[in-house]
Amino acid sequence: MSSTPQVKWYQKDTYVGLIVDAVDAKEDTVKTELTETSVHFEVETNDGKKEFDLTFDKKINPNRYKTKVKDRRIKITIGKADDCEGEWPRLTPTKLRWLKFDVDSVDLTDEETIAARKLEDAKRKLEAEHGPLPDDAKIQQISQMINVDELSRDIDEAEREMYDMVRNSYLTIYNGVMFLGYFYVFFVSVLRVALEGTAAISTNYSSISWLLKSCQQTVVLEIIHSAVGLSKNSIFSSLSVILGRGLVLFSVVEMEESLQGTLTCYFLVLAWSASELFRYPYYVTQIYELYFPRIMWLRHTMWIFLLPVGVACEAILVYQCIGLVAVSRRFTLDLPNRLNLGFDFETWLYFHFICIIPFALNLFKYMGDQRSKAMKKLSKFAAMSDINRQEYELYKIRQKKEKSK
Repeated sequence: MSSTPQVKWYQKDTYVGLIVDAVDAKEDTVKTELTETSVHFEVETNDGKKEFDLTFDKKINPNRYKTKVKDRRIKITIGKADDCEGEWPRLTPTKLRWLKFDVDSVDLTDEETIAARKLEDAKRKLEAEHGPLPDDAKIQQISQMINVDELSRDIDEAEREMYDMVRNSYLTIYNGVMFLGYFYVFFVSVLRVALEGTAAISTNYSSISWLLKSCQQTVVLEIIHSAVGLSKNSIFSSLSVILGRGLVLFSVVEMEESLQGTLTCYFLVLAWSASELFRYPYYVTQIYELYFPRIMWLRHTMWIFLLPVGVACEAILVYQCIGLVAVSRRFTLDLPNRLNLGFDFETWLYFHFICIIPFALNLFKYMGDQRSKAMKKLSKFAAMSDINRQEYELYKIRQKKEKSK
């Protein structure tokens, strides 16, 4: 009973080679029969008769072939027909399980050969999974319809668009919520004084502190936004403002009830909340690259009045708190103790009070640079708007002349 041996193949420009796996083959029993498109091979071995039939994808020259028998294999070289010389895209029209490409025969520095081999392997794999392939012309037509590079670019672009959509939606919701929070704080603070008079100042903080503290805790996310690239804000400016406000709010105002009803605390709340009413709408316009001159101007101008008020109120409250902490010794860890560690909150407040001025000056410089850039943009946009207006007027004049003719 015969069996089919394992066969490897390779090719050169003028011939193809077949390497038959046949251990202890008997040379006198080797039989090779060729036609212009096929080969029949058989041989007797100690394991029995080995044979196979192979149909070529292109024509061969049946008169040009050689057979060489070795201990473990038989090598057959078959010449290609004169009009079929060159690189064949594949050896057989269909995939054969016992036929494999001989990798060792390929010059791995030949990029063209490697590419052709990969192409043939891809075609055979596709044919094995999905049935016979269409002809080369049809494959080329399909490839043009579904270009892999264009498809890859479309997928990348779709992923970027999805990321931008999620990012923009998140930032819009965040800025909108923060605007509403600070608007409530500012509106209630102003409305209570307008309706109740100056007597409302002493209880104003207690009426809005829950929301002010929530907003101040949430604003920590802006540091993360800057760190991961969700926003273009400076990490240093965001960090200095957020930490400075957090220290004053949670360790000074919130812990000293005697400071909460002061006029200084009232103006501090107004300055903080009012500055955010101009900041968050501006951020929303930047997310979608929209141009609103008034919003841009307010964002980069109102800080000139509000920031000094806020810094002055912070400094006054910290200074007043130093005297109170000196008596209460709040947040102070005196030596000796079991941990052998000491912390004087009064000294820390002195340090914070001294640092307020240099940090404020640095923040003023940063905001001033930002304002200069914004004013240049406003001037440029105004000039462009004026040009568009003049072009439209010229267009109307020309239209009017054409109608009068």
